[in-house]
Amino acid sequence: MIELDKELIRRCDNQSMYNRGSHIQEDAEREYQRFVESYGIRELNNRQLDIVNKRKIQFKDLITDSFNELLGVNANFVPVNVAGPAKYPVEKMNKVQDKIDNTLFSIEDKIKKFYKNTNDMLKNAYTKEEFISMYKNGYNEPINSDDPIAKEKLQAKLEYLERNHQSYKDYNKKARANGEQPLAPYVLQNSNQNIKSVKDRLALLEKMDNIKDVGYYFNEGEVRFDKVDNRVKIFFDTKPNEDIRNELKSHAFKWSPTNMCWQRKLTPDAIYMTKRMFKDIGSLEIKKVYDCTEDKTITM
Repeated sequence: MIELDKELIRRCDNQSMYNRGSHIQEDAEREYQRFVESYGIRELNNRQLDIVNKRKIQFKDLITDSFNELLGVNANFVPVNVAGPAKYPVEKMNKVQDKIDNTLFSIEDKIKKFYKNTNDMLKNAYTKEEFISMYKNGYNEPINSDDPIAKEKLQAKLEYLERNHQSYKDYNKKARANGEQPLAPYVLQNSNQNIKSVKDRLALLEKMDNIKDVGYYFNEGEVRFDKVDNRVKIFFDTKPNEDIRNELKSHAFKWSPTNMCWQRKLTPDAIYMTKRMFKDIGSLEIKKVYDCTEDKTITM
């Protein structure tokens, strides 16, 4: 039960023809109930149940504070059909209406962020075994290559896709034997493409595992293939000129104030492009760099 400010509710009701304050109270209760019901129907482990129970309390506080703020703004608004047109402060009421609209947008944004943060917290509370089981049974949440168990998730997803694909083939075989209509060709075509996509990603992750996590020096700085951060990082001793910066940007490198370097996601293509860049960027013209861990010359 959401308990909003009764005095503000009374004022809003008195200043409207449709009990605006009571409607805001009902909206607040509906919003809270929607949150409770949306997480009540999910299968959650014990750790996730604890998270949801805490988030319910926090969401109740968020709704109470937000809708009390909305009541406070609405309490200053008197529509013309209640006040009457004589000497009605149009400009003042328009400003109040704008503030009501902005408050509604703000509440909507806060609620969206709260749901997103709650979902992120619940995802992080799954065990490795639970994640694998979910993907084996059709869970379709995108798998980030940065994920420490990305390969295990992809293998589980592949198992599900291949099992599904076989069921399509079995269905078609049985349908033809019984003189029935088989599945449309695109069903198996899409299924094959999904399987290929997952296999390609697994092959890419295998390549990534073989990349050496080392640094290479050049005459104006250092290149690092950082597997921990999953980034190609280029450090310069001094700020590179505009041509070099534009060249970096054209190959998807971005300046990272946190790491104080130019970086992009670590992939085999990124490594290839980085090595090419040192031949293409005129002022660098690097022919060789040094493997700082093995003390031997490596040609870029």
